[in-house]
Amino acid sequence: MNDTRGVEFVWENPIKHPQCPHGPALLFERYVKDGVKRFYACSACRDRKLCRFYLEYEQELSKSQKRMWELENKKFTQRYVHRELYIRFNKLSTAPVAKRCYCHNCEKLMFNSEKDKHMGHKITENLTDYQMRHPSELLKPLENAKKEAQYLFSKKSTEDIINMLLKLGAKQILCIGAPKIHEYIIEHHADKMSSLLLDFDGRFHNFFGPLDYCWYNLFNHHFFNKDAVNVFKDFLTQNEGKDTYLICDPPFGGRLEPISYTIKTISDLHRTLNKHVHNDNFFLKIMFIFPYFMEHIMREKSNPSRVTGGLKELKMSDYKVDYDNHPLFISEKHGRKHGSPVRIFTNVPLNLLELPLLDGYKFCRDCEKWVSSENKHCKKCKECTSKDGQTYKHCDICKRCVKPTWEHCRICKRCMLEKHTCGPIPNIVGRCFNCDKSGHTRKECPNLLSTEITIETDIKKRKADSELKLKATLIKKSKVGHSKEVVKEKAVIVNKKENLKLKKNKNLKNKKSQRE
Repeated sequence: MNDTRGVEFVWENPIKHPQCPHGPALLFERYVKDGVKRFYACSACRDRKLCRFYLEYEQELSKSQKRMWELENKKFTQRYVHRELYIRFNKLSTAPVAKRCYCHNCEKLMFNSEKDKHMGHKITENLTDYQMRHPSELLKPLENAKKEAQYLFSKKSTEDIINMLLKLGAKQILCIGAPKIHEYIIEHHADKMSSLLLDFDGRFHNFFGPLDYCWYNLFNHHFFNKDAVNVFKDFLTQNEGKDTYLICDPPFGGRLEPISYTIKTISDLHRTLNKHVHNDNFFLKIMFIFPYFMEHIMREKSNPSRVTGGLKELKMSDYKVDYDNHPLFISEKHGRKHGSPVRIFTNVPLNLLELPLLDGYKFCRDCEKWVSSENKHCKKCKECTSKDGQTYKHCDICKRCVKPTWEHCRICKRCMLEKHTCGPIPNIVGRCFNCDKSGHTRKECPNLLSTEITIETDIKKRKADSELKLKATLIKKSKVGHSKEVVKEKAVIVNKKENLKLKKNKNLKNKKSQRE
């Protein structure tokens, strides 16, 4: 096979998959010369050095391997005993500030008198009430980009998102990887709304009780504590599920497909647990935080037509989400020139998602949604077209709006940067996710405007050509009497064809569903 798209996620419930310490492994498939190779790998770690779990599909772990992984799982989950840690938190909360400490090496709260047991460790002393209530500011952010990198909302973005929720009348907020939203609600709006934090960072066991925090893996919808599942379900049924919002701030480097599957699973569970599904106030509202320039991945790769909900139906808001500890995800002096590239993707109607007027956001009556100050309505496109923080301009030849730094190239027959290399980019291996042709990537695709019309024809032609070649090979072999070999070849070909259908029809069905 010449398809070099790399590893693909297999859409199915991982609950029965083999487990590593981070919960059920995910099933992936890789295209190789002889067909498709399927395997299980860790859901949380993208580096085998961080979690070495690997198992080929339809193989079983040996007894010694099972025993080893069971011990690993037990060791991992026993790192935090939630009840004991929360009792210690309450004791320290009533103690004088001078007696409160936190050991960053051991990841636990302790009394000042216990420092002798932590010689050489990094310890924060004299914890204030504010630090005890805001662990996201006390704890050192995790920075491993291939496991659990943490970037935290700025104070301004936290307050803006909370104000949006208040204006929308939100009552229950499910915070997945958004500890600052959780902390702000508990401190300022506990009388108006309730909050539950689901987070992969186990250090929060020290600061939040079992009814406020669940140790959770977003990539496989796994709760490390069995009792936490009931806490989660009870939260979804509060107020009969009415006005429940899910705020998700995922790791941007993680795969979107399993995240989309998880959000779909939560949406379906919310619908199942609550009977009033036909009222707009009862469906689960989602606010998914993600960079605008990765939107195409949400639309194309992570949402085959057979998977509804999840990220597929979310629309992008113009609000720019800032982070405290990331040099690029910020709109101030030291950030990007055109502001943070991170946006809110939501299923809340954009005309109801009111953005802060003081920051220049405005309401476009033609589009019926709130937009940024630089986003001007194009009468020809009939929409506000800007996405990256610049004011786009309309190209009459391309019949669409483009970035202000682009000019129309007569050779490439599309708008490009003024200084660029015309024609297909050399040394590009693989196929374009947009038009399914080889020789270029989606970003440089010359057929962005005509994809929906031509992609089905192109793929059918490729499929027909490959089938003709296979038939010709079989006829030749049958003539020379290789009957057994022909039977084997047919079996291999059938498997290849089935796998090709699954692979190639993903994009076709996805494009059709988007047109509809």
